[in-house]
Amino acid sequence: MEIQTFIREKIGEDVLRVLEIGSGSGYFLRELSEEFPLVSFFGIDPFITEVKKENFHLLPLKAEDIPGIEGWFDMIFSIHSFHHLHNPEVFIKNALEKLSGGGRLIIWDWNRGADTGVPEYYYSINEVRKMVKETDLVEERIENFGDENLFVFRKHRFNVAVATDDGKTIFKGMFGRAGYFYIFQFNGNTYKLKEKRKNPYRDTFQHLKTYDVYSVVNDCSHILTGNIGKKGENRLKELGVHIFKEKSPIEEGLRRILDIFKY
Repeated sequence: MEIQTFIREKIGEDVLRVLEIGSGSGYFLRELSEEFPLVSFFGIDPFITEVKKENFHLLPLKAEDIPGIEGWFDMIFSIHSFHHLHNPEVFIKNALEKLSGGGRLIIWDWNRGADTGVPEYYYSINEVRKMVKETDLVEERIENFGDENLFVFRKHRFNVAVATDDGKTIFKGMFGRAGYFYIFQFNGNTYKLKEKRKNPYRDTFQHLKTYDVYSVVNDCSHILTGNIGKKGENRLKELGVHIFKEKSPIEEGLRRILDIFKY
């Protein structure tokens, strides 16, 4: 199996940001950034120099430190790096927190017992399954290819912030002018109202207001609103936030999102 081809095939129109764990100098990410210019690619490795160029970024971080990266990712992948992690369980937990709703964690690594000529410990399929078992990640695909294993997990539980004034319909105006944000938690084939939050920035007009408004709902990787300014929309997309624009009853908008993410 060609893992690079597999990853390319998973970068669809709905992917905003991608993160590679153990990217090294980032040669593969550079290729991807050129092939997919509308997607932002990030790579982390503790032994690299920081690079920021348009949609290509390298950060000198350990895998367990990804909570320090602002925003969400639609894909987090690792190629022959998982066995190097100091604490893979912590990494999986943190990766879950950084994945947007429906996002994928892809791990390609040596299988337990593989003869690579290097005296390293490699994890079996059952060992990785055990690490993931207590999380909100679900298995999409797990397969052995001789000395190597492929793991694809998806995040099925996530929050959606709905802009509203009356709690029944999606606010038709600008996102930052809504009176409230209703937080709905999606979980597989269902969703439920989790919390109601007041928008303290409804009547303010400060510079970069979108960031302040989003701070009220920054545990949500998806937003459902009637409208949003172009600059504000671009700023949120740079953080990996997915925006759905609907002018309908809240339930109708939520069902449309559910149709996309149900499994």
